Amino acid sequence: MPNKNNYEKSFSVNVRRLRKKLNITQKSLADAIGYSEKTVSKWETVGSVPSIEALFRVANIFRVSILELFRCDDAIYYLGIDGGGTKTEFALSDPNGKIVCRLFMDGCNPNTVGIERAKCIIEDGVVQVCKDVPLSSVVVYAGIAGCASESYADEIKIMLEKMSFAACDVGSDNNNIVAAGLGDNEGITMILGTGICAYVVKKEETKRIAGWGYLFDNGGSSFHIGRDAINAYFSAYDGSGEETTLVQRIKETFSYSNSEFLKYLYNGGNKLVSSYAMYVFEEAEKGDRVSIAILKKHIAEIARLVRASLSHFSTYNERIPIILGGGLTNQKLLLPYLTDELGNDIKKCNIQVLDVPPVNGALELAKSLWRKRNNNE
Repeated sequence: MPNKNNYEKSFSVNVRRLRKKLNITQKSLADAIGYSEKTVSKWETVGSVPSIEALFRVANIFRVSILELFRCDDAIYYLGIDGGGTKTEFALSDPNGKIVCRLFMDGCNPNTVGIERAKCIIEDGVVQVCKDVPLSSVVVYAGIAGCASESYADEIKIMLEKMSFAACDVGSDNNNIVAAGLGDNEGITMILGTGICAYVVKKEETKRIAGWGYLFDNGGSSFHIGRDAINAYFSAYDGSGEETTLVQRIKETFSYSNSEFLKYLYNGGNKLVSSYAMYVFEEAEKGDRVSIAILKKHIAEIARLVRASLSHFSTYNERIPIILGGGLTNQKLLLPYLTDELGNDIKKCNIQVLDVPPVNGALELAKSLWRKRNNNE
């Protein structure tokens, strides 16, 4: 725990910082709270701590909590949140940048689970991962799938602000990949997970391509691949398709009737359907023709989005960095199939799979948020 001297030093620094932020003099502050200018000067220089009554008055003038008056910037923690359709990852780093806690929870895309459920998942995760750290000493950035929508982002940000973090912000999960993979450079990012989305990142613009949700995207995600795998199973059952090893693999996942299986799938939602994508990759490796056809169909859609993204760099002479993130990047057939599908266009690309968790990008954005706040103050 901080000792008395640390409390006094933090109070001194914060009173001076907050007073200057409001652009008021020591005398104006003193008059507003009924103290002398000499006393306020003593708070800011010697670092003495006033009575609890005075603390409440000062906090009220600055419109902050009393905790904020004693916050020590040398002890700021950073929380990154990466929320997708299948899982949400939380990572808390200490002031030295060491990750001290990492947590996984269910997906929190509000388009999939609803905004109230999304907020519950995020709040529960925050409480668990920050259980040993006061939230007033934590800066958080939450990159959440579906939060390209300002209304969803605003609702989640309001919830976080009520938790009294030192600072917080909310945006799309793609921002995490941009920060982790591109940093300040131009290029293209693609999320290939439960959903699919590409972003063109240039100094003058950031443009989204696809990412409209499973009802409206054309394919290329684990949901779409898993859906086609399940369709292949039911097509074999009704005689409109052929029974291959892919169908056998799906049969092994349940032990009840087809009607019960169908009910199970609908109840399981996007996350469950997406889980069947791995069988397509595994059976394609073994030469299953139905699996190979499904993969080629969806890799073609990914390639189409790559080409659409590259068109925004038509005047560039160098190869464009393309950072791929998401669960599908763990499948070893993805890159060979994509390279083959792109043909000569591969020469325009420098394709890289993100080699760190996207939540690391959220941590970088939290640190950047704190730097900007302090610079503004």
